[in-house]
Amino acid sequence: MTKDNFVVITGGPGSGKTTILDSLTKLGYLSVGETARTIIKERVSRGLTPRPDPYEFARQIFDIDFTNFINNMATGQPVFFDRSFLDSAAMIFETNSSDTARVTEILKNYRFSKNIFIAPPWKEIYRNDSERDQSFGDSVKIYERLYQWYEINDYTLIRIPKSDIDTRISFILEHIK
Repeated sequence: MTKDNFVVITGGPGSGKTTILDSLTKLGYLSVGETARTIIKERVSRGLTPRPDPYEFARQIFDIDFTNFINNMATGQPVFFDRSFLDSAAMIFETNSSDTARVTEILKNYRFSKNIFIAPPWKEIYRNDSERDQSFGDSVKIYERLYQWYEINDYTLIRIPKSDIDTRISFILEHIK
């Protein structure tokens, strides 16, 4: 099942994805925030390390992101996702081969819009914060892995221009018309 109205905005940390999603939400569009940030905030508030081991973190993100997909299936209007379960699926494949059959089935049977928006690394706007502890170099590597991963999974990537937020929003909205 392909949900052509489910629009993914992905990319490495600190590339402006959340700012884009916040702006789209202010314009009245539905959006689903980044799950990893929510998990990290919740863990820190409980006095835990920000992330569990990489496989467990990826699995938690994947399960929540897939639930977000399912919970929005009845929606006919555009829904923008700050990352998707494909991002965490890539992490699962990198960290643990025992869970890949279930993940592969989900990747085949539950599809987002073919066009995926990807925010390129942008050093001038990159900042660390309480949930983002990766370096800019890590952000570049994550971007490159995600780009390849989405292509492997038969999606078309559209690079979001490095520009002011209004231009970025207009660019995305023009492409989903």
